[in-house]
Amino acid sequence: MNGNLGRVGGSLCGGEVRFMTWHLGCGITPTPPLSLSTSIHDDVWTWTLSKMVKLTLASVLLGLFPVAWAGMYGQPVVNLDSKTFKKVMATEHAAMVAFVAPWCGHCKNLGPEYTAAAQSLSPLIPFYAVDCDVSANKGLCAEYGIQGFPTIKAFPRAGKGAARDYNGERKRGALVEYAKQLVPDRVKKLRVDGGVEKVVQDFISEKPDLPHALLIHPSQPSIPFLWKVLGHRLSSKMSLGYIRDTPSHAVIASLGVYDPADTARDPIRAVLWQPGSHRTEVVEYRGQFKFNAMLEWLLSHMDGAAPKQTAASTEPDAKSRRQAKLDEAERKDKARREEKAAKEDNWSKVDAPDAVPEEAAEHPDTPISHADAPEPEPAEIVEEGVEAQETRVHEEL
Repeated sequence: MNGNLGRVGGSLCGGEVRFMTWHLGCGITPTPPLSLSTSIHDDVWTWTLSKMVKLTLASVLLGLFPVAWAGMYGQPVVNLDSKTFKKVMATEHAAMVAFVAPWCGHCKNLGPEYTAAAQSLSPLIPFYAVDCDVSANKGLCAEYGIQGFPTIKAFPRAGKGAARDYNGERKRGALVEYAKQLVPDRVKKLRVDGGVEKVVQDFISEKPDLPHALLIHPSQPSIPFLWKVLGHRLSSKMSLGYIRDTPSHAVIASLGVYDPADTARDPIRAVLWQPGSHRTEVVEYRGQFKFNAMLEWLLSHMDGAAPKQTAASTEPDAKSRRQAKLDEAERKDKARREEKAAKEDNWSKVDAPDAVPEEAAEHPDTPISHADAPEPEPAEIVEEGVEAQETRVHEEL
């Protein structure tokens, strides 16, 4: 009898059955004794009790582990397995990956900070998690030399570059600053020296076989991180530039995309030239200055199918109603940005130079939603040191 129970994780001692149960992060500990009111003397009872023990243990284990894993990280962190890992890493996009185990206490402690960092940079830099406790993922974790949990690795070019170990502080600010360093400078910064027309024409003439896109900002001296990420993603297919406008709006005026009478419109502009275009053959972006919207617009001009329009041309009548809606949405965006700007010191503070992760202070950036990745199961997260009410800073201009 004792031998049979021993095979299923229990023992019989003086009419009491002691079972060995798993506790997350703690190993195996015995439960309090379970008294039996009926003496067990035959093999039928032995077999029945053995089955009951097996079913009970299976129910406990299957019930606890998924709950613990689902609650470890919240949106927009996406859980990957060995198959989906290879798929998402087939791109050249920068990414952060946490290799974890559901029983690991440090992995649970990392959860709120890792999730907050993912929210701050979503959808510019995706954050992923891999459960190394799943048998199907053990080969993947061994491939990347995972020997302890949590192990965070940075992938500068996803699957096409060597992974880097993240050894910095496991805090949102440090994770954000480190992840931002993964994006190289692929945007050409222009300066208004010696005439706007010449500067712009030289820019679009440098790589004549590629489309060129230029972001014009009225006040921000540094390149917005959103534009840096777009420049990195499209570096082999499109040339992106950035220029700070003059107080008199000389740049956007020279491009024919400025109306002094339209005081309600935000002076930020994004324009594009098809390969071989002259400076005046400009296509103006009229959508929201958010990452996914701008990425879609840039990609739509990759094949050169979009029609050119001169700076002096007017919008076709067929598009007037659609344009009115876009203008109204832009006015609302401007009002919201002005309200946000009033709470911030200045634009350059948002895009300060990247810091070494070990020395990085808490970053003031705030969470936003992940628009590009599949949605994991959300978890209720209680964070310390993170503002409860947060606004978007990286995903939009």
